[in-house]
Amino acid sequence: MLRLFRLFLFLFLFWTSLWVVSRVADVQAEECNHEYHLKAAFLVNFAKFITWPEQALPADQQDFVLCVVGKDVFGSALDGVESKTVGGRTVRVVRVKSLKNVPTCQMLFISPSEADNLSLIDRWATGGQKAAVMVSDVFNFIEAGGHIQLIVTDNRLSFVVNHTAMRKLGLQANSSLLSLASTVY
Repeated sequence: MLRLFRLFLFLFLFWTSLWVVSRVADVQAEECNHEYHLKAAFLVNFAKFITWPEQALPADQQDFVLCVVGKDVFGSALDGVESKTVGGRTVRVVRVKSLKNVPTCQMLFISPSEADNLSLIDRWATGGQKAAVMVSDVFNFIEAGGHIQLIVTDNRLSFVVNHTAMRKLGLQANSSLLSLASTVY
């Protein structure tokens, strides 16, 4: 009888601990999903406050191309973005595996999976590509030559802008966007 009780107790504790672990994982996934929904909205709003040089947005181009480079951390968060417009152009999301083979985009979001390849940013930006705003949430992205770094401070999403690097490519951030940034370089 004691053996049966111990078995029952063991199974109860085992299944309870599995349930707790699965709930924690669900909550963490939900928080991450919410964070990337906000980041997706930020991307579209950034685009509305940036001016591109003419060669970066040809008159015959119908779409505003947003490339996600590396592992897609957004999941379904970008689904609603493709119904938005930027400068009269429909947003089109293109997912690319690596910084080594990025097509022409107006904006790039560089995923954390590409953190080891940040040295390619400068070469990509100066390698004859058309001007593209480079955004990421990777630590030290601005220092690596990126344009906008998304940061979370005290559970609040904000961003840092490297306007100097943007201007080198002919990109101009509106003063309203710059005033909302936590830091501007």
